[in-house]
Amino acid sequence: MKFGAFFVGQRPQLHEQYDDEHKANPNPVSRTDVEVYEDILKGAELAEELGYDSVWIAEHAFSEHSIISSPHSLLAAIAARTKRVKIGVACTIVPWHAPIRMAQDLATIDIISGGRLVVGAGRGYQKREFDIYGIDIAESRERFVEGMDIAIKAWTEERFAYEGKFFSFPEVMVIPKPVQKPHPPIMMAVTHSPESVEIAVSNRWGLFTVGSSFFPASPDSDQNLIKLYRRRMIEEGVAPEDIEIAAVRNVYVSPTDQEAIDLLTPRLEWAGDMGKFLRRPVSEMAAVGLRGYENYVRDPFIEPDLLAERGKEGMAAIGSPKKVTAAIRELEDSHVTNFISYLDAGGLDYGQVSSSMRLFAEKVIPNFR
Repeated sequence: MKFGAFFVGQRPQLHEQYDDEHKANPNPVSRTDVEVYEDILKGAELAEELGYDSVWIAEHAFSEHSIISSPHSLLAAIAARTKRVKIGVACTIVPWHAPIRMAQDLATIDIISGGRLVVGAGRGYQKREFDIYGIDIAESRERFVEGMDIAIKAWTEERFAYEGKFFSFPEVMVIPKPVQKPHPPIMMAVTHSPESVEIAVSNRWGLFTVGSSFFPASPDSDQNLIKLYRRRMIEEGVAPEDIEIAAVRNVYVSPTDQEAIDLLTPRLEWAGDMGKFLRRPVSEMAAVGLRGYENYVRDPFIEPDLLAERGKEGMAAIGSPKKVTAAIRELEDSHVTNFISYLDAGGLDYGQVSSSMRLFAEKVIPNFR
């Protein structure tokens, strides 16, 4: 098992998910933008010091769910402050980017990091992000596929021209090229869709999942997308030991279960309310035919029966080292190869995050090595 540290950059301050509801904010935390970014950089350095294998950051825009709206810039800063850990964005939302620009940015990060980049790639799910950027969310899968096709050509071909649905250009030499050949490893974010699994399988990309991947995406789909992905990869001739599956969980480790639960409960409630606030528009549109998000109708963040099935801490590893170790063992038994700790839920500060990271490194990681 490999271990990653994931910083999402949540900044509870405005609490906009409660603007139209009669509900008290459970997490009255105030954080500045500067504090969030400084804590991420310190956390990345600590992850390397403590023996984590990778450091990840998010990409989002226009909400306090994450204030990391320029992730490649931040990742370059992390590359400059570290020497060993793998680094990546989980995930670069490909439809938002001009593919050649994206390829150049990521190749640059691979160079300045000495070949430590892992490309986390996804198509996004927050409708208002797409609306504000002026992009039709119904085009997200097609834009994702075309964008990744261009990026890979940019990394692997000396010169190429392109004629696509969204992008066309004459023969061009795209430089610089990444250090890793033929290109950095790619992990595709998948949460609900069997069609997305097939894209990952056809390209032999790794899988980057969140907790919803473990629950029914729709009555007609595979009940567990990780099982579907692994089965399809093996059917396509990929050796089981070469299959990379990363799972993200909210993580907090304290000497006792209750200490961790007491600290995280209001923060996870706030984060869950934010998640529902941001996910509901696309879930509602999927119910009436939004292309590419058909399986989003059964979103575990929103549907009460799936919330009940998941349980209060179903997407978390929170508690004592013994409890967190058991949660990771369960994922290991499900063929997960990379455990990614979502560390800053609800605006946890560096002091809180670093305490958990140190205990995780001291008492949890050694159980898997």
